[in-house]
Amino acid sequence: MNDQPKPGFEDTEDIPELSEPNRRAFVGLFAVFALLLLYVIPYVYTSTPIACASCHGMKPYYDSWRASSHRLATPSCLDCHVRQDPLSLVAYRFMFYREIVAQVSGADLKPWGTTVPGVRSCHRSGCHSLNRLTSTSGELKINHRTHVTRAKLTCSSCHEGVAHQGIGRRSMLPSRQTCKRCHAKKMSDCGFCHVNPETAGRPPKETH
Repeated sequence: MNDQPKPGFEDTEDIPELSEPNRRAFVGLFAVFALLLLYVIPYVYTSTPIACASCHGMKPYYDSWRASSHRLATPSCLDCHVRQDPLSLVAYRFMFYREIVAQVSGADLKPWGTTVPGVRSCHRSGCHSLNRLTSTSGELKINHRTHVTRAKLTCSSCHEGVAHQGIGRRSMLPSRQTCKRCHAKKMSDCGFCHVNPETAGRPPKETH
């Protein structure tokens, strides 16, 4: 009998097999590479607001954000709507595949891990301060720190539409009705709200 291997085929006995430690190392490296690849894709995609705008239901929110000053301060939706600890950021990006499936299947699912911006989001370095004692115009007494620490309010409790103005009835500045929810009994006292009660409600004087 002819024991010579057929042309084009090699003797399998000449191919060295991976040892058990090397095989485990190879499988481990492949798993790490696969996980990194699965993470990099949503990481790159979700790092821009386009990811949120791709969902038709979020388009109005994206447009209102583009028209607000927050477009310059927060280049990504994740900056305000996802907790900034490493675990939450990693988990959200992995769970983004769930949203892709929801878009394809038409399922009505809320994005996993997203939240209404909290006090930490608004008052991190380079953003807003809790040390403000009056309104932007300087006419109303609004101790922001007291509202947060004593009344346990979030910024969006009063400034509901600060980054998404025009969505529904949302407004950037709190209305009188917003203040009335907590201060109804004090609303008749002009000095409770106004820095200068004598000029409260009067139009500004004309200067020539």
